[in-house]
Amino acid sequence: MVGDDREKSGPPVAEAGIKMEGLGAWARQFNKTHKCKLRILGEVIRLTIPDVMTVYMSFGVEEEGDVRVETIRVFGPREGKGGAYGQSGHTVFQLVTQQLGKVLEEAVKLQDVIELVAGYDTLFISGCRVCGRVVSAEGHVPAVVRRRRESGEWIGEHVTCTPALGNYL
Repeated sequence: MVGDDREKSGPPVAEAGIKMEGLGAWARQFNKTHKCKLRILGEVIRLTIPDVMTVYMSFGVEEEGDVRVETIRVFGPREGKGGAYGQSGHTVFQLVTQQLGKVLEEAVKLQDVIELVAGYDTLFISGCRVCGRVVSAEGHVPAVVRRRRESGEWIGEHVTCTPALGNYL
C-alpha cells in the first residue's frame, strides 16, 4: 500500500551475502549510488556520511566466504581519529553505536548493515515517528533508533518513544 507506515520485517536488500573477493567491486558500486562513501582499510570498513558521522566497522569472513561485520563504532564527523576501536566523546554517537551493536547480535548480512547505517543520513534533521520531535524531551538526543518502512524509507524513533526494541531491518 502507498503511504503504509508498517515496518518491514525480513531482509531489505539482497538475499546473497557479499563475498570477500567481491567486496571491493561492491563498495565501488555502492559509492556510485550513495552520497555516503565506503572505504576499505585492511579489515575495517569506514563509512562516512558527510556532516553527520563516520562509522568504523571491523569485519571477518565466515566459512562460506561471506563478509560479516563484527564490531561497529560511530564518531562525529569532526572528532579526532578514534578509529575502529575507540569511543566517541559525544552521547549521541555512543547511543548510535549501541543501537547498531544490537543489530550485530543477529546474523545480518554486510549489505544490510551498510544500508541501515546509510539510513542515519537524516539523524539531525528528521523527527521521531512517534512524537514528531527532532530532539527527545528526555535526554535531548535525536532519534537514534532506525526502522524500515514498507516503502524502503528509514524512519527514526527516540529510544524513549520506541514501544518495543527489536527488528531494526
